[in-house]
Amino acid sequence: MDSSEGWDHIVVGGGLAGCVVASRLKEYQPSARILVIEAGPDVSHNKEILQFQSLQFLGGQFDWAYKTLPQKHCDGREVDIPAGRALGGGSIINGCAWLRGSRADFDSWADLVGDRRWSYDGQLPYFKKTEKWYNDELADQHGHDGKFDIESPVSTNRLYPLAGITEQAWLSPSPGNDMNAGTNLGIGQLNENRRDGARQVAPLVYSLEDVTVLRDTMVGSILLSKEGADDEPKATGVRLADGTEIHGKQVIVSAGAYRAPQILMHSGLGPKEVLEKQGIETVLDASEVGQNFTDHVMMRMNWELKDPAQGYAIDFQKPNPLFSEPQFAKGAPASYVASAAVPRDGLEAAIAKDEGGKADPEHPLLKREFAMMETMVLYLAVPPLTPDGLHISSFLMAMKPTSRGTVTIASKDPADPPLLDPNYLATEVDKYVWRHSLRQAAKLMTGDTTVLGRDVVAGETPFGGFEPLTTDVSDEDLDKRVRGQGTSTYHGAGSCSMGSVVDTDLRFKGVQNLRVVDASAIPIAIGAHIQAAVYALAEQAAVIISQG
Repeated sequence: MDSSEGWDHIVVGGGLAGCVVASRLKEYQPSARILVIEAGPDVSHNKEILQFQSLQFLGGQFDWAYKTLPQKHCDGREVDIPAGRALGGGSIINGCAWLRGSRADFDSWADLVGDRRWSYDGQLPYFKKTEKWYNDELADQHGHDGKFDIESPVSTNRLYPLAGITEQAWLSPSPGNDMNAGTNLGIGQLNENRRDGARQVAPLVYSLEDVTVLRDTMVGSILLSKEGADDEPKATGVRLADGTEIHGKQVIVSAGAYRAPQILMHSGLGPKEVLEKQGIETVLDASEVGQNFTDHVMMRMNWELKDPAQGYAIDFQKPNPLFSEPQFAKGAPASYVASAAVPRDGLEAAIAKDEGGKADPEHPLLKREFAMMETMVLYLAVPPLTPDGLHISSFLMAMKPTSRGTVTIASKDPADPPLLDPNYLATEVDKYVWRHSLRQAAKLMTGDTTVLGRDVVAGETPFGGFEPLTTDVSDEDLDKRVRGQGTSTYHGAGSCSMGSVVDTDLRFKGVQNLRVVDASAIPIAIGAHIQAAVYALAEQAAVIISQG
């Protein structure tokens, strides 16, 4: 590869954000020389990757297969954190859920960093650029000629027998039954970024034609010169893990919330005490690198059906003819997403316990109304059970965690994985949200106030030695359940936060010609599955970068 003239933009990481930034910069600056360096292979044309069942790749050859450090508040467990190890990053292995979050999320982001470009209205044009929405309802909220086909169970004619009953059991619908229109409290259709059921991976949707891509190549560190203006260090390129140096005018780190802090620290940009411990020369004592790390905790539960003969659940051994129809292979076996708040008085009490004294009405979680827990009912059993026709399941995801952790390094060797400590369930707020929400789940699935509870579900089939979930379970037992069974939702973010590590133009503070554009820059916990937010972040970042 000829790099003697240098590159205009070197993008470190070819995941979701890296593909968007490289593709759009080439569109906005056709003459620019752009290089993307990706640690994994290009598998975007692998037919197995594109099919719906591609979640089988979690833990496989295209997954970094990280584990957290032992989690203090989760009985010392090491929790699995998958991350895509291929061109396209998480788009290779994720669940394709398309949920952008609420107006409250992005307006809180804008308040925190003092820049309305990152508010909901500021990001809306970039959400639209990512979407080819499937209907004309709430058209002002959606794009219809953007990059991704967005599908739903209704748009693909996946009419599940239990859909109507599930809808009746839930809260009032969000406007237009749409969880992607600024309000995500209530119930709405599950949306996925699929094209006729097929996964849409980032490098196929965002063309990298005329962009040079180095695959199976790991970046070790960023090259830094101390001859920048105002005595600030300046990024001049990258050093690969094998020692090769590649020079460029601007370096854009898009390695994700787990790897971006690692690359920065290996470059001498990070907390001085961490760098000194690993024998790395400190170029800039950037103490916030690797801090503010957040992830969503998830739990799954299986529910036994009273009358399996109704054909509500998928059975791999004796397939229901309905579920064998081709449209049911075009998306997740679910109809709706439901998101709920928690009682304000309980939330205030939990905040007061965490912070001491009476909760401030201007606290970020009290200033606006947020959905705090997301639930999906799936029409099949989930591990450790196999789809047997006897069970349906539910996934719960805490949407606005207040626990914060760290990402740091184990050594100066870039091949060593980063040390991930999301510090799950460290706050009373997070525990309170789970207690309340699990009781609501029990009420929904086993209580006599819903059709699901009265007529459909017999009770929970728990795993891990726990008792079946009921509405009268104690706080202690609920806490124990979450500590023992909570898992990652693979939504790591915040470890190079905007406002502390990067400015609102995504420039790394204190270093010239260096930016960070990926989930690590998101400074708050987005109340949604984060891929849609990352794509929109990268879309706006590309515009900002192209304008200088």
